[in-house]
Amino acid sequence: MRRWWWGVMVLALLIAGGLARERVLAAEAKAQPVYYIGTREKVMALTFDVSWGDKMLPRVLDVLKHYNQKATFFISGPWAKTHPALVAAILAGGNELASHGQQHVNLSDYGDSAIANNIGSADAILREYAHAPLRFFRPPNGDFNSHVVEVSKGLGYETIIWSIDSRDWMNPGVHAIVSRVTQEAFPGAIILLHASDTCRQTDLALPAIIRDVRAEGYRLVTLGELWTMGPPRYDDPRGSGQKPNISENAATSAGCPMPG
Repeated sequence: MRRWWWGVMVLALLIAGGLARERVLAAEAKAQPVYYIGTREKVMALTFDVSWGDKMLPRVLDVLKHYNQKATFFISGPWAKTHPALVAAILAGGNELASHGQQHVNLSDYGDSAIANNIGSADAILREYAHAPLRFFRPPNGDFNSHVVEVSKGLGYETIIWSIDSRDWMNPGVHAIVSRVTQEAFPGAIILLHASDTCRQTDLALPAIIRDVRAEGYRLVTLGELWTMGPPRYDDPRGSGQKPNISENAATSAGCPMPG
């Protein structure tokens, strides 16, 4: 009888421990940004960050229009306020608007109130153009910690990083930008490009990116559309040497963040 009782107790403890671990993992997932979407369908989100200048964005929009391609634009509050016609052009092309915050600073260096002020200040500006709540936030410089993610969530935003960095911000040459995107492509990926004037080769590389990934059977969509195709994934696949959603051992749980 005693042995039976102890068996029940051990089983109960194991179950309780498992439930506790699930709660911890769930909490960790909520404190991580999203890097990609869990789907086997050959589809990727095309996203651009915009914070400076007014020359590159129109050229990028022309390329998107030519290829009948939609994308998601993460724009900063100050840039939107000083370039309202360009914000209108983004939306007129059927593209999606998202937030890149207010001041272009590393938010992990700040407390919760300053983080909330940064995100909230941009939100107040961007809502005037979108005429609806925005869903996605990408922290400046891709810098974050758990506080950034939690504060963003509290303000109604999903924090989005990326799984494929085109490195167009380094101006490495058109071929290098195109090759990086096409070689790292995988189902559910989020591609990072820029439409700021500091990136001088993005519009030149974009046509080949669109053509090449389409030739490989991929569709490029907005982040909002990709979001409907599977669950968000919080593990960082960058630098792992493995492509999620392809192998049977693809990671599907929350992982440790890599600031950057």
